[in-house]
Amino acid sequence: MAPLPSARPEKEKRVRTQAFAADLEAQLPAAASSRSPGPLLDEIEKCISTFPGNLGTAAASKCQEIDSSGTTLWNICTRLRRNHDTENTEAVPIILVLTRVFAFLLLCCAHDHGKSTTGNILRLAKIGIKAAKNCLERKELGLAFKVLEKVGKYEDSLKGCQSELGLEDGQEPERVSAEYFVLRTALAWYQKQYDIVEHMYKNCMASKRNFDSNTAESLADVLYEMGKDLITSQQYQLSVKWLERAYEVLTTQELDRLSMDASELRISIIQSLVKALLQLKDDGALEKARGFVELLQNELGDKLIVLLLRLELVNANTADPFDSLSYSEVLHRMIRVVILSDGNFKLLMFHIRKLNNKSPSLACKVLDDLLRLRVIKEGREELLERVVVTRLWMTTSQMDAPDAPGLLETLLSTALDNFNQPIGSSATLAAHMLLWKRIESNYAQGQYDIAEKWCRLALHPIFEKSGDVNMARISRKLLLCALARQDTGSARGAFGSMSDTAKNEPMTRFLMYKIAIRSKEFELAAECLQIISTSSNSDPTLLYACCLDSLQVNNKSQTLTALQLVLEKSNYAPLSPVHLPSLLRVTIGITSSLLEESQNAGGEGDYEVLVDKLCKMFEGAVSSMKKPPNSVKGTDVLWTSSEVDWFSKNSYNTAIKHISIWPPRYVLRMLVCCTSFISQYPSDISEQISDDLDLRKMFCEFSAGTLLVALARSEDNIEQRSQDYLRLRKHVSSFDKLLVERLPKLEEVQSQDLLQKLAVLLAFDFEAACQLKAWDDLGEIILKINITKSVRALELMADCILSIQPPTQVLIVNLKRIINEACSLDAMDNSKLAKYMRCLFQIALSDNAGVAEQLLDQIRDLAEESRDIDQPYPTEELDWIATKSFNHAIDLYCNGQDEACKTWVGKALNITHFCDDGGALERLLQNKLMGLKFDV
Repeated sequence: MAPLPSARPEKEKRVRTQAFAADLEAQLPAAASSRSPGPLLDEIEKCISTFPGNLGTAAASKCQEIDSSGTTLWNICTRLRRNHDTENTEAVPIILVLTRVFAFLLLCCAHDHGKSTTGNILRLAKIGIKAAKNCLERKELGLAFKVLEKVGKYEDSLKGCQSELGLEDGQEPERVSAEYFVLRTALAWYQKQYDIVEHMYKNCMASKRNFDSNTAESLADVLYEMGKDLITSQQYQLSVKWLERAYEVLTTQELDRLSMDASELRISIIQSLVKALLQLKDDGALEKARGFVELLQNELGDKLIVLLLRLELVNANTADPFDSLSYSEVLHRMIRVVILSDGNFKLLMFHIRKLNNKSPSLACKVLDDLLRLRVIKEGREELLERVVVTRLWMTTSQMDAPDAPGLLETLLSTALDNFNQPIGSSATLAAHMLLWKRIESNYAQGQYDIAEKWCRLALHPIFEKSGDVNMARISRKLLLCALARQDTGSARGAFGSMSDTAKNEPMTRFLMYKIAIRSKEFELAAECLQIISTSSNSDPTLLYACCLDSLQVNNKSQTLTALQLVLEKSNYAPLSPVHLPSLLRVTIGITSSLLEESQNAGGEGDYEVLVDKLCKMFEGAVSSMKKPPNSVKGTDVLWTSSEVDWFSKNSYNTAIKHISIWPPRYVLRMLVCCTSFISQYPSDISEQISDDLDLRKMFCEFSAGTLLVALARSEDNIEQRSQDYLRLRKHVSSFDKLLVERLPKLEEVQSQDLLQKLAVLLAFDFEAACQLKAWDDLGEIILKINITKSVRALELMADCILSIQPPTQVLIVNLKRIINEACSLDAMDNSKLAKYMRCLFQIALSDNAGVAEQLLDQIRDLAEESRDIDQPYPTEELDWIATKSFNHAIDLYCNGQDEACKTWVGKALNITHFCDDGGALERLLQNKLMGLKFDV
């Protein structure tokens, strides 16, 4: 009873294994076609690793059933493998490999526990060898070892199968045994068990007389793989040993019995053997390698593999110098015979580049051969770009060769003529990068002629897809070369060949500007400056460069134009790293110098243009000062007190110097700038400086006012005239405000002078208010005249308001105010006062009799007061007033207004008392009065 506990688990394993085999038969087709076999693969691995070694005596009756299951699974795997590429071991699903191992284990199990097992030994060995091969192909070394371990148990019994199977000789069992040792050799190699490898190889060779072609090829293939691995690990001596063994295995076979694959394998073995021999680096090995190459040459002729080995021979590291000529001859032969596949093309290019390291000239000839004989003749457009770029790389990497650009141009033209289209943009970019490097190198060395040749090559039509930006850059380099050689004709030609877009790029225009000012083409220079300035880029660097270049050729006019464009482009903002005030001062200095030269030369048109530019400079400075400081460090102190002072004084002096020479509006602009500069002084200046500035500003305001009144009077445009009057009033207001503030501090002489100026300005202000119909402001202006004590100003105001025909009420009110102010001044001329009184009386008589009546009393009082002075009230004026008043009384009498009549008659008679006519007018009026009959 003791064995029962251990027998039961074995039975359970057998039952589970049989059940899984049945399930596997049903699920395997679907799992093999699926990308992810899922848990089924794990189940197979588990069953293989736990496969029962002993099924017990009770399972003997199940052996036939187990054998049938194993056979069925094996056949299913064989059928399913046909659905995949069996040449590519990676394409066969791993689940089929594992299922074959599982099927083999089932068959072994059935054989080991069955009654008739001897006849199955050869069959099992063959199946095991196939399963082991599949495992080794997928590098499943553990499974391969498990399978071969089983096969190894049957290897000693293979010869015994001969008699039982009725075989006449032992070739079949021995061949199977040899295949077993081949696989054991391969497995030992993969497992890096090198002592076992040697042992298994000797076992293989012991039965080599029984090798068939397949076995020999299999062993040679294993030995070849071993040799290749040794080359990779740089164990060249061992590699030669195993590769020679591989070569020996194949050469001992009859060639007609070997497959086509064996021929390919033999060539591969020789190729690897030659490489290993060359790595030994001794004369004997080199000679042996040369012999193998000659052998292949005789058999194959100029095949690619032979030519590659010849390159290896030439390239062998020996004491002899590198034979570039032989290397190039082999490459020429390769070009003529090789199939121009992508891989072969890359191979050729690799060796051409290698030759280029030794002999660039020979490499270029080989590459030219490839281009002409193969790429162009076969129309391989996809290879053209790679050849062209490589050829440029090889040429531009060499030392300077004068004929190199010409040879390349011929080659490129040939390619373009045959393909009729430029190369692609990516290849063109690579080509231009290479060419640009050479162009820059030659240019930096002062080799402008050579640099120009490379530039023209870069502009070849085959590079048409380089884009406008690259073409423009190369064309600009042509301009630089021509400029360096002082060849303006070539520069003009290069510029003319550029596209419109390239021509108008700022950098292109900068170069043409340099050429234009040197060839005195000032219109072109101006055009270039304008295009540079209006470009979207806000960086003024190019304009600075234009300024410096024009200074180098001593052309002030062009320098000024460029500087002005710099300032306009920046909108007079801070120009890092340039100091804006300094730049403005330089520009003003150049402008003033040109202005003086123009004035001496009598150029009126240029003169006024320069005056306008000078005004713009000062106005730009004003604009910059008024802008809030930037957050950038340092810009908050851009306009220091000394800078403001310089601009204030210079604008003032310029205006005064040219006040009688320049057109008034330009002088006015300078005066306005001066007042603006004065307002920008810091608040912490001394009182003395502040007083001086106020006086300067008042003079500017006064001068501006006088200019504006003159401009307004002569202006035909109504809108402009109104604007001039408005500006005039602002200047007057500013002057008045400053004078009021400073008057208590001024000396008598200064105060009188400024008061006289204020009186003049108030007269102008009165005129401006009248012209602008600002009637409400007139009274205030008249009152302000009191401080000046200026009779002349009142006279001007009176003349003004009488001449413009304002509304009657406005005229009456303001003329009366003027008269009242005049009456308060002793210096008023009575004749003029009488005239204004007469005008006012005449106007008031028709519009406001009450005012006219009041004026009669005022006239009588004035006449009385002036009786005893040198300038009595004019008799003719009194005569006119009295007569006019008496006539108005008669009109009242006729209208039945007796009381009013009597009042007017009385006032008229009162005035006649002061007439210097001996009382004639008074007697006349009294006589007429006697004739009137009033109602009692």
